[in-house]
Amino acid sequence: MRLILALITVTNPAWAACASDERTFMSCTFANGKAVEVCMTDNVARYSFGRPGQTPELALSLRFGQGAEFVPWNGIGRTISEAVRLTNNDVTYEVHGGLDKFEAFEDDPNDDIYPLFGGIYIEDRQGKELAYLECIPSTVTYAY
Repeated sequence: MRLILALITVTNPAWAACASDERTFMSCTFANGKAVEVCMTDNVARYSFGRPGQTPELALSLRFGQGAEFVPWNGIGRTISEAVRLTNNDVTYEVHGGLDKFEAFEDDPNDDIYPLFGGIYIEDRQGKELAYLECIPSTVTYAY
């Protein structure tokens, strides 16, 4: 039986940036006022979801190959998009981030188009969609 370190964080009521030994994969805010942040090391992905400034509703810390999986960009197309999948019991949280290469290099300060995007796709073990949250583009931090 594999050990999955799934933690509901109750000790730290405030959101914090990734630790010094971690890198931010993606973070953003959603229209409902909640936020997501995924921090990574070479071995572990850490997921936090909830209202900024409050205790996260869900916090997971999973090892790659033991509940966490990195999905790299396939190298094709106008957008660069990657994902981190975290499976906790029967639910998979796929956090994706990316950028539109054309918008990234043709940044016009007079338009409202942001080159970065992201979101969370949540599904059960059978592949049924439980939720999809799309990030507010202007709040996305994505480390490609």
